[in-house]
Amino acid sequence: MERRPLFLDRDGVLNVDVTPYVSCLEEFQVFPFTVEALTLLDRAGFDLYVVSNQQGVAKGITPEAELDRMEAHLQSLLAPIGFGIRKFYYCKALKGENSELRKPRPGMVFAARDEFDLDLTGAFLIGDKDTDIECAKHAGLRPLLVMTGVTAPGEELGWAYPPEKVFRDLMDAAEWITKDLRLPT
Repeated sequence: MERRPLFLDRDGVLNVDVTPYVSCLEEFQVFPFTVEALTLLDRAGFDLYVVSNQQGVAKGITPEAELDRMEAHLQSLLAPIGFGIRKFYYCKALKGENSELRKPRPGMVFAARDEFDLDLTGAFLIGDKDTDIECAKHAGLRPLLVMTGVTAPGEELGWAYPPEKVFRDLMDAAEWITKDLRLPT
């Protein structure tokens, strides 16, 4: 089976988002459905990549070592099942720094594409806010919105870049993606 890339935002998609930032492992609360949803996607033939803005690092709120600890924790939940997130991409720059990596720009997606020689045709990006959806559009990905993050119900209706579909959570999105494998032929 040929594996396909699938991109995920982190905070609000894989774990509970906290204000102002998830700054340490003790605040990193993975949703109860995350492991099951990621397992479903992995078994359906997707390689998983995380693309996450983390300006808390530049603001001095989130130490880089804590990002590493959170990443290791998530990987430790998946390892016993026999897979993991292929790579985590972070933009640690401040919003005003005009970084090509910072969503809504597609730099992190393109970095993964280039590093792993990925075919992005028909690939999904699952996020919880407008910048994720806009990033997906700029990268030529299929944008899916989950409502477990910062977006209020109905808010997406006014966005310049609407999501392809809206889901309650990552599990709902994973079930929809893998049902009859809704992939382009």
